[in-house]
Formats: sequence, structure tokens, C-alpha cells
Amino acid sequence: MLPVTDWFIIKSLTIPSSWIAILLALFITGIVLRMKFGKDTVDWFSDAAILFLIVWKFSVVFTDFDMIVKYPLGILYFNGGETGFYIALVIALSRLVWQIRSRGLSEREFGAMLIGFVLLQSLYQFLMVIMNEAEIWQKLITIVIFTGMTTLTWKKAFASNVWRLQLLTLFLFTHILAAVLQPEGVFQSPLMVTVLFVICGFTVSILLNKQQMEENK
Repeated sequence: MLPVTDWFIIKSLTIPSSWIAILLALFITGIVLRMKFGKDTVDWFSDAAILFLIVWKFSVVFTDFDMIVKYPLGILYFNGGETGFYIALVIALSRLVWQIRSRGLSEREFGAMLIGFVLLQSLYQFLMVIMNEAEIWQKLITIVIFTGMTTLTWKKAFASNVWRLQLLTLFLFTHILAAVLQPEGVFQSPLMVTVLFVICGFTVSILLNKQQMEENK
């Protein structure tokens, strides 16, 4: 991840560029998926994104309970920080897997999900490049790596289930490569997000294979 060097002041709030990048990446990814695959196919993304934002926002009640007790209006101005971010992400992805297990999933939806994961992470990286300072070569490498991963995923996400599993694996390893070359190194939140995305993707693949086996009986 590129370091946060720019902050935005909105009335009494000072917001880091990483938060802006997350919100814009979610919004743009949602628009792209809906335009490409239609509303019914990507309702899972909207549900997961909204749940993630709500839990992240109100997780401050758990991560900083004493502050909220003293200053109840603080819940309007703060979120759960990095801890709340991970709580929200795990809950959103877990609910997504539960939904899939409950109602089933088509290969088209799995492909759309994979594209959504890669596009979301790539857009976040691009926005961080635009909004923050770093060495030019680090910015260029970040753009090249995630552009290549996004392009390949867009082309091969519907080729076969084997390709989808290969793309998930490649997604992880290319992000590790990018992280090694970025200022924050491998110990960074975006890489952990990719790890969770990949775990979710493999879980969905297992459920899809199980579903197909039951249908073929």
C-alpha cells in the first residue's frame, strides 16, 4: 500500500485519503458490475458493501466503548478504525458465503464476483496512487501490476472453474509482489483484504462444485 500523505477536511471531519479511496472504489465497482452483469446478478455486491459500511461505521461502539459512553455523538464522527474495518469485512464476506450456500450460485455470478474482488482492490490501489505521494517507480509498478491483473481477470473469469481458481491464486501472488515493492511492505491492510477475498473465493468455488455435483446426481 502507498502511505497516506493526503487528508481531506469536510466540515469538522479530517478524513484520510484511504477512506476516500475505499468509498470511491466500492461505488465505482458497484456501477461497473451493474452495467456489465445487471442488477439481479450483482445484488450480492450491493448487500455486502452496505453491510460492510454499516458495521465499520458503528463498530466504534465495540472498539472504543468508553469514548462513546462519554461522548455519545462521537458515533456520528468516528468508525471502528482498522479493527472495525476487519470486523466489518469478515462479517460482510461471511454473510455473502451464507447467502450463496442458501440460494446457490451460477458460474456467471462466480465470475462476476471474482471480477468484483479484483476490480475493487485495483481501483483502491489506483486511487491511492492518485491521491498520495510516493516514488514514481512505485506508483508505476502498482498501476502496471493491478492493471494487468484486472485485464486478465476480465478476459478469463468465465473461461472455466480452473481458470477462476488460477486467477484467485494469481491475484494473491501478484498483490504480494506489489506489496513487497510498495513503501508499506507486506504488512499492510490491503494485502490482508486480498487474502480474505481469496479465501472467500475458494470457499465459494467449493460450494459451487458441491452444488453442481448434487445437481448431476
